[in-house]
Amino acid sequence: MKGLRFLIILLILIPGGILFAQSADNLAFHIRGGVDVPLGTRSALFNEDAAWLIGGGTTISAQYISPSLSFMYFEGNFGLGFEPSQAQVLTLGSIGAGTGFDFRIGDRLSWQLGPEAGGTYGVYQSGDSAFNPYYGGRTGIVLDLSPSFAITAGGSYKYHMGWDQTSDSFTDLYQGVSGWVGGVFRLTPESGRQKINIINMEHEPIFPVFYSYYESNPIGTVTLRNGENSSISNVDIYFNVGEYMEQPMLCESLDSLGRKEEAVVDLNAIFTSRILNLTESSKVSAEVRVDYTYLGERFSFNHPQTLRVLDRNSMTWDDDRKAASFVTPRDPTVLIFSKNTAGLIRDMGENPLNLNFRIAMGLFETLRLYGMNYVIDPKSAYAEASDNEYFLDYLQFPSQSLVYRAGDCDDLSILMSALLESVGIETAFITVPGHIFMAFSLGLSEIEAKRDFTNTEDFIFVDDTAWVPVEITLVQQGFLKAVSTGAKQWRDAVRLEVEGFFPIHKAWEEYQPVGFVSGSLSLLFPDAEDIIDSYSQSLDAFVSQEIREKVDYYNQKISLSDNARTRNSLGVLYGRYGLFDKAEEQFRAALRLDRNAYTPTFNLGNIKFLKGEYSGALGFYESAAAIKPDNALVVAGLARTKFELENFNDAQDDFIRLTEISPELAENYNYIGKTGNSIVRASAAMDKGATYWGEEHDE
Repeated sequence: MKGLRFLIILLILIPGGILFAQSADNLAFHIRGGVDVPLGTRSALFNEDAAWLIGGGTTISAQYISPSLSFMYFEGNFGLGFEPSQAQVLTLGSIGAGTGFDFRIGDRLSWQLGPEAGGTYGVYQSGDSAFNPYYGGRTGIVLDLSPSFAITAGGSYKYHMGWDQTSDSFTDLYQGVSGWVGGVFRLTPESGRQKINIINMEHEPIFPVFYSYYESNPIGTVTLRNGENSSISNVDIYFNVGEYMEQPMLCESLDSLGRKEEAVVDLNAIFTSRILNLTESSKVSAEVRVDYTYLGERFSFNHPQTLRVLDRNSMTWDDDRKAASFVTPRDPTVLIFSKNTAGLIRDMGENPLNLNFRIAMGLFETLRLYGMNYVIDPKSAYAEASDNEYFLDYLQFPSQSLVYRAGDCDDLSILMSALLESVGIETAFITVPGHIFMAFSLGLSEIEAKRDFTNTEDFIFVDDTAWVPVEITLVQQGFLKAVSTGAKQWRDAVRLEVEGFFPIHKAWEEYQPVGFVSGSLSLLFPDAEDIIDSYSQSLDAFVSQEIREKVDYYNQKISLSDNARTRNSLGVLYGRYGLFDKAEEQFRAALRLDRNAYTPTFNLGNIKFLKGEYSGALGFYESAAAIKPDNALVVAGLARTKFELENFNDAQDDFIRLTEISPELAENYNYIGKTGNSIVRASAAMDKGATYWGEEHDE
């Protein structure tokens, strides 16, 4: 009986040792019961005088399938058999171990084949007992009904040896084959199979300023391998950075993934603006989650990961358009600064000179008075950073530059672009080797720009739009110097074919501006009178520079042959640049030379209109209409003036006539055709449309 107790202890300890030595997720318990058929010379089936008859028994095994060797199994087992003989029954308690191959056939079926060996404790009814070895093998099929349960059937062969004390050697005790059926039980739904394996994960550091970019552009990739026993379906891959995301993002859904099949998945993320609070780089916890269906049941697998999130001011120059994310036109600090200046410029009265140009000039002069300075950052100078696309540069947000009152060329270009964009003026970055500056749009086509400006040599024409380059680092040297320097740098770069031109609005399609708000900042805004004086001086200098050659040209012609046409051309030149008194003087001189001249009469109406003297303007427009009643410019002048005099019905009648004469010109004054809307009237008070001059092209 001591030997029997020893056998029972072994039967418990060996499978238990396997269970705790290996991961429970890869274990399955097989319980098999069947019929034993004796073989050989001692089988009563073949020799009626032989000992052994048909018996039976059961086996319990703990089986482990390695994830790295999924085609093999390892198991420990114990069994209990009852083998009747002609004389008495032999009870066999066995304990053993085996290994073999596990061949997968389809999604649910596998075939197993392998040897085993161990020891048997045999007890006769008479009480005689002995412990002897055995060996054998088995084969069978396993049909998975669910992840936690399967049925199995097969056969096995065992050869039990007995010790012959007479010959002092082992002899044949019992051999036979068995046919059995049984069940396979897994401790948990995950047991007895391999989960999803993350075999590779690649990712770059996260740049907070591009947090919206990562929604449609991957942070990195993850490579999945299906290590399950069969294919899986409805595979959903999620990515989550819990601290900076409201919820995991579904990156991809796969209909199915075959056994041992791999898939590379892009990892995207929808970050919240909280990520912009990072002022220093840090490591954060992230997780890849895979949900999938296996054999009709839903499972989830989580893979933790650590990511590096850089500070909010970090950027690399592998794509120059990235800097557009720092252009934040809705920042309250930016809006306060820009709209104060733009309001002062608009309040100075009508000026036919391009409004975008005048506002840009005003903002530039305001920055100069504010004390903005160009300072090279020795740790992250643009010249060094732009030469290495992986160099981490530090860029300031516009509100930060306003607080610091200083910045590198990239910082000041970002600031000026944000100020202009906040008042509706489109901007662009210009890059040349080792340097970046900016440009703003006049909102004019090339033809319109060459009509409105005498000298367009310093303009850039891209996609039939006129742009003005500004070397913003010269903020303390004046607007005209900044424009001429920027234009020269552009021309030199074009000649060498090294220029880069990146409209901010196009860049925003890929790299959206962030909602960075630095808090409520109190800026010491320059005095309004100082801004107006500085702006006026800069504007006068520009106008003088622009028209000097043309004025000399017309005056020389007048000295040789004074005539109404030349006087009118000189008046138009003055009028375009807002020199209304000088323009009026020339138009009146033209009328003295030719009382019936149409163009100076019409242009005097323009001067009165721009000065806000609408009754006087109407008189001149009516005089011009008496000469050319169907002239589109004259009809437009009548409609505009009557609208300002609140004679809306007559204004609308003239506008309807204008749409018949020149639909293209009428588009500039659509507000007149909507006089029944008080909101439209209020809007028209701010924007009265373009003013066109009567010209006879005296060149």
